[in-house]
Amino acid sequence: MELRHVRTFLALAEELHFGRAARKLRVAQSAVSQTLRALEEEVGVTLLERSKRKVSLTPAGAQYLEHARAALAQLEQGAAAALSAASGEVGDLRLSFTLMSALTVLPRVVTRFKRHYPRVRVTITPGGSTEQLEAIAQERCDVGFMAFKRDVQPLETLVVARAALVAVLPSRHPLSKRSRVELGELAGESFIFLKQQSEPQVHEHFRAHCVRAGFEPRFVMEVEHVEALLAFVAAGFGVSCVPDFVQQLRFHGVKTVPLALEARGGISAVWHPKRLSPTAAQFLELLRAELAHRET
Repeated sequence: MELRHVRTFLALAEELHFGRAARKLRVAQSAVSQTLRALEEEVGVTLLERSKRKVSLTPAGAQYLEHARAALAQLEQGAAAALSAASGEVGDLRLSFTLMSALTVLPRVVTRFKRHYPRVRVTITPGGSTEQLEAIAQERCDVGFMAFKRDVQPLETLVVARAALVAVLPSRHPLSKRSRVELGELAGESFIFLKQQSEPQVHEHFRAHCVRAGFEPRFVMEVEHVEALLAFVAAGFGVSCVPDFVQQLRFHGVKTVPLALEARGGISAVWHPKRLSPTAAQFLELLRAELAHRET
């Protein structure tokens, strides 16, 4: 059954006149007659009684009219929904993030996105970089926010934030009053760090900087989250080095001191370009606009 057959029948049922229905549909009157006959043959019943004097619905036609209107309305709603989905105005957006990411532009961009696209359902799942990369590969995540990444083909990345590294020290540590600390001055310290399994690249880069500074770092504890890292530093279990985003947390019992180190940490947005939904593409467009605005 063709949609034009249904539309023709609805026009005839409303106008009860072949000429007026033809004008409404912008077709020849003969085409209206032919279409109605084709529909009646397909349905197997007479839908309209017609004579020289009048056109009227048969009982079967009255029943068909009710269902035809409902069906057409559903189809039109479906078309509108499909158009909205194709433009990214409805659907799902699945994000994942590390806590460090939450200290950047991420919350503001998500808030703006929800304001612009209120019909999109946004889910945000915490996780380390390794977990996020697995989720993207398995199509469980659209965009991840994680420690700065390079060479993650076939994924694409966008640097969201860069930050200087700071030493995280117990508040009574001898170096906590300094305005700046050389990495080599931490050679004898015990280090608390995020889990290597979750952040292997971060571990690798930090260890390389330590080796260049003349020592091999001694990791005594690995934790899942930066809040735990700060808590154990405050308790005197060791020290750490993290991007200066962490200063926003203002954790009691901890002092952050800038490191005399050119290296910078950072956060990247990461996604698979060939699996990007229209909704995720709209989110990335908004993210790029926010980053461009911050640079001006």
